[in-house]
Amino acid sequence: MNKIYVFDPTASDKLSGVRGVGRYLQILKENFPEWSFIDTLYATRSTLYPIFINPFFNFLQRPLTMKRVAQNQIAVIHDLIPLKYPSHFPAGIRGNINIYLNRLALKNYDLVVTDSQASRKDIIDILRLPEEKIKVIYPCLPKSFLKLKIQNLDLNKNLKLKISNSFCLYVGDATWNKNLVNLAKAIKIINVTCVFVGKVFDPRYTSHDTRYTFNHPWQKEFKDFLNEVQDDKRFIFTGFLPDSDLIKLYQQATLNILPSRDEGFGFSYLEAGQFSTPSVLTDIPVLKEISAGNALFTDPKNPHDIADKIGEIYFDKDVRNTLGNKAFERSKFFSPGKFRKEFLRLL
Repeated sequence: MNKIYVFDPTASDKLSGVRGVGRYLQILKENFPEWSFIDTLYATRSTLYPIFINPFFNFLQRPLTMKRVAQNQIAVIHDLIPLKYPSHFPAGIRGNINIYLNRLALKNYDLVVTDSQASRKDIIDILRLPEEKIKVIYPCLPKSFLKLKIQNLDLNKNLKLKISNSFCLYVGDATWNKNLVNLAKAIKIINVTCVFVGKVFDPRYTSHDTRYTFNHPWQKEFKDFLNEVQDDKRFIFTGFLPDSDLIKLYQQATLNILPSRDEGFGFSYLEAGQFSTPSVLTDIPVLKEISAGNALFTDPKNPHDIADKIGEIYFDKDVRNTLGNKAFERSKFFSPGKFRKEFLRLL
């Protein structure tokens, strides 16, 4: 097979390493150590890469390249949520220019890879690309999640968090599609503890004394969420955690919550399932697809319904164990072997 080159944005943008693109690069590097990961394009018209993969084709950023740099080019589009909901993700003048340029740049790519059938449908509907040009390859978990046994851990000692014996866990970002305001209302209705993990939940940003002023339109949901949870001890923020600490939380959590209005995949369901931790998910196509129905599903618009579903797992050990076991079995479907096999078959 021809040598394969993959652009690595985390080499020059360290923040991207703690976002979804960082996780995706991690599993690519683990499963394809023979590939070349580069942070600079050096191909010319007379010297093209044999195969080039752009693992994070982002329509709102400046195009990585406007020209063909390889004999065969593959773009990975994880989701089109900002394009799907433009009123909640206003692009601005520069962003709209980038969207236009990226639509042109995409013509130089021979194939598009995406993470779910739901995202594939969005790509067909919004970008009007030929169906045969779009392939679904489900991601898998990184090796750090696959080699550990469940242990009894003292989180207050190991992570220095003031957490009760039972708690809900949210892992992710804080954009509009994450639906955090309705989640906060649900947590208050059901009156339980919820731990929030992610770069955006750094206590330096979220504590009342040092809270930043979030004025960008993309940050409105997060700002409203912080106002909703102000000085409420049921909400615990950790900021970004390395996998070793995140795994401890998944192992000890009563349940995982993914209350999104929309997603491209839904990694936290898969991560939680690896440790038999059940999930409450919103009743949207992508999460039904990823979980294969092995979760409790709720109406993302209804905080009372979200609270009810949380309570079903939180206060019922039998439900918790049954759904946790089903989530573990489902997590096996997204294996590194299958991920590698599907990518190699495509290439």
